[in-house]
Formats: sequence, structure tokens, C-alpha cells
Amino acid sequence: MPLAVLALGLISGFWLIRPPAAGNIAHDYASLEALREHWRQGDLIILVRHAERCDRSSAPCLSAPDGITVRAQVAAHELGERFRVLGVADADIYSSPQVRAEQTAASMFGQQPAQQNWLYDCRGSMLRQAQQHKVAHRNLILVTHSECIEDLEATVSIAEPATPDYASSLFLINDGQGAPKLLGYLDADQWAAVAPIR
Repeated sequence: MPLAVLALGLISGFWLIRPPAAGNIAHDYASLEALREHWRQGDLIILVRHAERCDRSSAPCLSAPDGITVRAQVAAHELGERFRVLGVADADIYSSPQVRAEQTAASMFGQQPAQQNWLYDCRGSMLRQAQQHKVAHRNLILVTHSECIEDLEATVSIAEPATPDYASSLFLINDGQGAPKLLGYLDADQWAAVAPIR
């Protein structure tokens, strides 16, 4: 019996000390302020999931079935406007070579950013690759896939990552002072909280 109690205590302790999963920061004033400050410092890695897939929707396709929907293009463009409010001049932007990520990135930024295979083929390497591409004092924006976002989140946090929504953004603080830290995420329709369009 004492061994069972000890095991239960260890398991309970593990759940109490494990790093939490990334939370939604839309209504967390302190996290939104931290996002703005780290953005100004160029300390962020931002992973954006591609917009709504056409082959998993009944909405009209923008072009190819493996791309995004017409309504997703509009949502991605608006998301890009939110990024521009924060400022993208001092940011490096990459996208997965998959059509749905290419179309999302082009809709967001008005041009196709450099494509990187590791933003699609990311199993077990997403955090390492993102850190290798992060330049000091420049934010890094990565248009990628749910699996890659989950891979990074699982590497940084032991908690089970949830599948991110289409066009949601995950923010990782990577300021060179210790291990990277998940700040949280925003769904596409929650960006007004941090970057209102004037």
C-alpha cells in the first residue's frame, strides 16, 4: 500500500509542476501587454496555422482543392492587417511550401514569403528549426500547419497540445535569456484585442 501511495504522490506532483499548455491570451491584459513589449523587442516566434482548407470545407475554393477557401483568403488578409499594425518591417516571414500555407501567407502579407520545407516536415524538429532561423531583435513569423504547432508546443510544454484553429497564432518568447517560453495564442478573430485596425 505505501508504494501505491508514493506512486500516486509522484504522479500528482508531476501534474502540478509540469509546464502548462499555451492558453488563450485574448482576455489576459498582462499577456497582451507582454506580447506588445516582446514584439517591440523582436523577441517573438509566431506560428500561424494556415487558413481554412478547401478540401475539408463545403465553401468555394480559392483555386486548388489543397489550398484555402475564398472566405479564408479574406480572413487571412485581415489577419495580415493586424500583423502590420504591430509592424512587420523588423520581422522575418517564412511559410510552408504546401499550397494552403502559401496562399495564407500571400493573402496575409501581399506576397509569397520564402518557403521552408521544415515548416511542413517538422516532426520532432520544429523548435530547433525555429530557433535556428530566429535572428536577435527580429520577430519570426512562420505560416505552418497544426502538426508543426503541436510539435513545438509539445517540445516546450509537457501538456497535451490542442489542435489550433485555422489562422490562429501561437506566440513563443525567445529572447536569448533562458529557455523559450510559450506566451499563449490568439484565434484569428481575437486580434482586435492586441492590434486594432484604425
